[in-house]
Amino acid sequence: MGVSKQGDEGKTLQWSVYFQNPAFLERTRMFLIMEELRPLVRAWCGLRDGMRILDVGCGTGYFSRLLAEGPEDVSVVGVDLEEPYIEYARSQQGVGGQACEFMVADAHALPFEDNSFDLVASHTFLTSAPEPDQVMDEMLRVARPGALIASVTAMNFMAHGYHLGFYPDDCAWVSEYRKMEQKFTLIYSAIDPLQSRVPGVATELVPHFFVEHGLERVSAYPLGKMFCLSNAAVSESDKLRWIDLCEQSETMKLDAFSGLVQFWQHVSHEEVARYRELLRERCAWLREHVNDNEAWDWQGGANILVCGTVPQSA
Repeated sequence: MGVSKQGDEGKTLQWSVYFQNPAFLERTRMFLIMEELRPLVRAWCGLRDGMRILDVGCGTGYFSRLLAEGPEDVSVVGVDLEEPYIEYARSQQGVGGQACEFMVADAHALPFEDNSFDLVASHTFLTSAPEPDQVMDEMLRVARPGALIASVTAMNFMAHGYHLGFYPDDCAWVSEYRKMEQKFTLIYSAIDPLQSRVPGVATELVPHFFVEHGLERVSAYPLGKMFCLSNAAVSESDKLRWIDLCEQSETMKLDAFSGLVQFWQHVSHEEVARYRELLRERCAWLREHVNDNEAWDWQGGANILVCGTVPQSA
């Protein structure tokens, strides 16, 4: 998941700081796989007692925890290049299931012996890996003959629905917040210190990518995704956690970009202060109305889970 380089100001520019900080990554992963689909995902990944599992490019450990939360007695190791992700993942290990092991490691040179794992998985990583062929070669190297390689990939096979929502007239913050959010999103993109940060496999090519690397019985399972805070199908605790992560992630991103000189060429201190105020106001309103079932700003679409079996012999 990690992508880093040295910036003009002598800073180490990290994916986990400027593009997807841990709070952002965690909140965007919360609803990529709906609760009812999680047992199916584990079943499609062939989980069984005694399996040793590797999650490559694990980020905050979301998928690692999903694989470890079921009744199967498994051991899960998650690796990622960037320390902020691993620190967050370690802080969450054992939440809702068995504890996982997390370590900093480069997916292009995995620190494991050949034939070490029964399942090698990734979650929205192959589309981000700088050298996806090398990553797949490493995943195959550490997988045992007959093991499964699995990858959840954010897809564009289906159009993504998006609606700005229906808010009461007394929500005076809505219009200004949307304008500010758009402005800051454009600024972040304009001065993005991590250009060409997503050079991996195109999403529509992932199933064939598995075939090209010699995997057998390649299967693709559709995973619908839908997110809305007004959705009564989502628990109150999950909604409140998402709101907290939203406020944390946007504040962290604003803090990070505020440390870059070029950021201040596009925005004033007054605008930054106002955006912070609007962000707090929005999150406060969402917390107060988390069970109102009325706002219905939502987004939806699809992911797929691609699985392939490592041949028994080369």
